Amino acid sequence: MEMPPQVQALIDAISALPGVAGCFCYPKPLMDVSPDDLSLPGEFGDLPQVAIRRTGGGQADEVLLQIEIIFDRSAGAWLSLEFLAWWVRDWARGGQPIQMRPMALPPKAYEIQLGRTLKFFIEYFVIEEDDNYAKTLGIASEIAESIASCAEEYAECFANPAEFTGDVENI
Repeated sequence: MEMPPQVQALIDAISALPGVAGCFCYPKPLMDVSPDDLSLPGEFGDLPQVAIRRTGGGQADEVLLQIEIIFDRSAGAWLSLEFLAWWVRDWARGGQPIQMRPMALPPKAYEIQLGRTLKFFIEYFVIEEDDNYAKTLGIASEIAESIASCAEEYAECFANPAEFTGDVENI
């Protein structure tokens, strides 16, 4: 399926980071989601549980721009995860309705799953004025440009990262 160019640019910007094994992006209308829906199986489990419960359900005209990121188990992936965690924190501190959170399946279903289901979501909450997702696509484009330019600006940090010293008190 062909993605809108703004969404493809976002997927490309994140996929260009070291250790990203997969990146997917979906708009999810939240306006009809209620807290009771969150216990349903399937994709309802991937929704931001706390945010939806806190507001008593999706808000009027609310769309979730959900970016799913799967990392490989490399050192580069750890650096990209740390970079994206910083980037999301920076945008949130600037007043953007954005968050990043982990998601995983149970450690064991019919077989052991622990070790292969961890993924991360970057989620931006949009109040969409129109039915054409114009605002959502504009935000996808802004996110793509920002991540790509920050990754370029901090390329030296990816090439020469600080070593973990075990001094957790000063992180």
